[in-house]
Amino acid sequence: MSRKSHDTASELKRMHEYQRALAAFSRIASEPLPVDRLLQYVTAQVSRVTHIRHVKVMCYRPDYGDLLTVAGVGWKPGIVGNATFPLDSASPPGRAMQTAAPVIIEDFPNETEFRMSTVLRDHGIVSLMNVPVRIDGRTWGVLEVDSEEARTFDEGDVIFLSTFANILGVALLRLETERKAADAEAEHARQKSFSEVVLREFQHRVKNNLQTVVSFLALQRRHADTPDSRSRFASVMDRVHAIALAQDQLSFESGVSNVELGDYLRALCSNIDPRRDRVSIEVETIRGVLLPLDRAVPVGLIVNELVTNSIKYAFDEGGGTIRVTFTTNVEHGEACLAVEDNGRGMGPPREGGLGLQLIDALTNQLDGRVEQEPVAKGTRTCVRFPVPL
Repeated sequence: MSRKSHDTASELKRMHEYQRALAAFSRIASEPLPVDRLLQYVTAQVSRVTHIRHVKVMCYRPDYGDLLTVAGVGWKPGIVGNATFPLDSASPPGRAMQTAAPVIIEDFPNETEFRMSTVLRDHGIVSLMNVPVRIDGRTWGVLEVDSEEARTFDEGDVIFLSTFANILGVALLRLETERKAADAEAEHARQKSFSEVVLREFQHRVKNNLQTVVSFLALQRRHADTPDSRSRFASVMDRVHAIALAQDQLSFESGVSNVELGDYLRALCSNIDPRRDRVSIEVETIRGVLLPLDRAVPVGLIVNELVTNSIKYAFDEGGGTIRVTFTTNVEHGEACLAVEDNGRGMGPPREGGLGLQLIDALTNQLDGRVEQEPVAKGTRTCVRFPVPL
């Protein structure tokens, strides 16, 4: 392998590691973790992926006018929770706070524009990059990587660290919102839950936004030049509608982000090609199955794709039946979402089909797997994915 090919392969591997880390963090960020565990996860993962030993998160303290190190890896005992950094423009994290932009220093010992803190000098830091962590339009703090070896930070590094900081900001905002909602609910225990009002308003606005998207797609569909283009617009509209239906099924009594899966799938299937005459859709699920919204939506989109494919390709003029089932296996801690038809069979999947790619992507989002199971007549597809039982 030539040197150029080796460098290209190394770069692709690095970008792949960055993407995997961001995808994993986007899932972790939606979980109800305490703030200290969330911040520690961030520093550990950034250190692991960038191969930089020293990483820290600093939080802005308005009352003290400084940045406090609230999480970190690779530092001497006593740094995390105690070390502070000033906010002036000669301080790298201070500059990031002031400008709300990344600050990169690749040769700190010979840098004249910035002042090196005692903490960084004691740890032999040579190169660093810090990016602001922003919440709801304000800068909450700074995420910083500090290398003991000279290092050049390229655009990929900046995008990776900035994206990590942005996801962290969203997670912190969610935790802050949930805390405020909980405080409001406790304060107004004898009144209607403030958090429910806020969340229902959020639900309403999301639904309105999705309806706007559908309306826009419908307008574009009318101007499409070919039947194939119009069909593609219709498919996208169906997928957006599947997401909108999930918003309608949000349960505020059992959990603000939970969806009652049986009701959701029945509502979804009743809206898939309602003009069909000879094809019936049956939905069978366990009673009281609740899934978080971010997992229920992929399930619904998978059902939408599989059922639509059966309607289009599985039957002749005589029609038939499509069965959608959802079962769980307590022993294995997983669920099985199955879509089965008694049609003529659709043969092997068409390579490169958008529907197949979407099903694979959604299944990966569920950390699951797609299986084609043999049946006496027709086609049966099962998506298995882990669920807490």
